[in-house]
Amino acid sequence: MKKALLTSLLGSATLTLASALPVGDVAVNGDFETGDTSSWADFPTPNSIFEVTTDAASGGFAGRVFNDDQAAAAVIKQANLGVGAVSTGDMITVTFSAKGSGAIGGITFAEFFSEIAGGGVSSGEILGGAPLNLTSSYQTFSFTTVAGADVSGGVTLQFAVVTGANQGSISELFVDDVVVSIPGIGTNYCTAELNSTGATGAISVAGSNTAADNDLTLTADNLPTMAFGFFLASTTQGFVVNPGGSAGNLCLAGDIGRYVGPGQTLSTGMTGSFSLVLDLTMTPSPTGFVSVAAGETWNFQAWHRDSVSGMATSNFTDGVSVAFN
Repeated sequence: MKKALLTSLLGSATLTLASALPVGDVAVNGDFETGDTSSWADFPTPNSIFEVTTDAASGGFAGRVFNDDQAAAAVIKQANLGVGAVSTGDMITVTFSAKGSGAIGGITFAEFFSEIAGGGVSSGEILGGAPLNLTSSYQTFSFTTVAGADVSGGVTLQFAVVTGANQGSISELFVDDVVVSIPGIGTNYCTAELNSTGATGAISVAGSNTAADNDLTLTADNLPTMAFGFFLASTTQGFVVNPGGSAGNLCLAGDIGRYVGPGQTLSTGMTGSFSLVLDLTMTPSPTGFVSVAAGETWNFQAWHRDSVSGMATSNFTDGVSVAFN
């Protein structure tokens, strides 16, 4: 069955492109689908609560902050993101889903900082210039900001859940699907299907898109734990629903190569992710290895095993396209 499925991935595909998606997300566990608050820094008030909840905008989990300490701010943050990848003047997009409530002066701010290595910030702002307009239903918030003069310490997104000075003030925030998108060297495309985690698998790329540098790393995230998988490569994009009985979508066409050499069939382990450092001079194709050259555009995707209701299946991440110079 495995052989038949892998063979089907190399068949011809009809080109049907999906809309482009944001790239370069540097937030970690922004959707809380780890089932905990890992990768979030928490600066509580004496009695505030920061926890995961199943009351989510998507998937199985979201984050919840509740603060009823008078005249105080309970803060959660994704700190020092994108160190070495974000640059001065980069346009950064911050999106998230949120809902909440406040009483007797309770409000919530989303704040963004450009960090200096070793301490301090070069810029900081309240996103939108005002408290978030939270309601009892999830809304999607999106802000575009500019990285400050020194981002050697990366960037930080924080939520301040603030109470008023009067007794009885409360503030509550539910937040989910946090994305901090910086300019990347690749462009994500195609639509992934939900896997057994309740999330869609995502592929990202880091390093250099200069072919001669031979410095490119692929990462697949939001995958089921303890599942094996591998990366695929092609110069042609495509869109095929449920190839070979898979539960996902194949986003490649043409001559599709599979990274299945020694050390290239990977496990998601307990993190639900795997990465591979590519050798651009040994890019797999159905007829052998080829070398990536300047001027070429290559597309990558990850395939992985999965299980739904006890039945073995497989799925895919979205795709990412890299134009080499």
